[in-house]
Amino acid sequence: MARAGRTLARLGAGMLLLAAAPAGAQEKPWREPNPCAGRMPAPDYSRCLSEAAALSEREVTAAFEAAMAVVEGRTDLAAVQRNRWKGQLDEAQSRFLLFRNLDCQSVAPFEGPRGIGNFEQRALCLIENNARRARDLAARYPKPVVPPVLAAKMAALEGEGFHPATWTDPTTPRLD
Repeated sequence: MARAGRTLARLGAGMLLLAAAPAGAQEKPWREPNPCAGRMPAPDYSRCLSEAAALSEREVTAAFEAAMAVVEGRTDLAAVQRNRWKGQLDEAQSRFLLFRNLDCQSVAPFEGPRGIGNFEQRALCLIENNARRARDLAARYPKPVVPPVLAAKMAALEGEGFHPATWTDPTTPRLD
């Protein structure tokens, strides 16, 4: 009985703290800052959100491609292991996109102040989910550090010049 009383007292104290908190201290649904926040006309604001969502899409795609390149660069693994890893990573990315699209297209628009079909909520949802996924991929698949000596050799090999197994004539050589 005393235990139930302590639990109710804790619950009541927690509710009082929540009620006493200022309205601005409540957590907003999106943790990422709104890249278009500020006073601007509605068409410009919508265009800004659309462009920010497209940019975040390009960033998450680049992070995914970089992660795939990191896996491909793992020469310590057999090719079959790398291929399986890349296949599973591709599947995980596909499922992320399915979840993100459903959440941002069908759920997030209802979370805004107007409560239905809100483009702003959809765009902010896309921006946040893409940023979170890009950070996650970058943290889990960091770019390998190339020693400066090797980087200089690689840079010297790239570019124009003679490359083995390439034709220097516009036609194939005659076979006699």
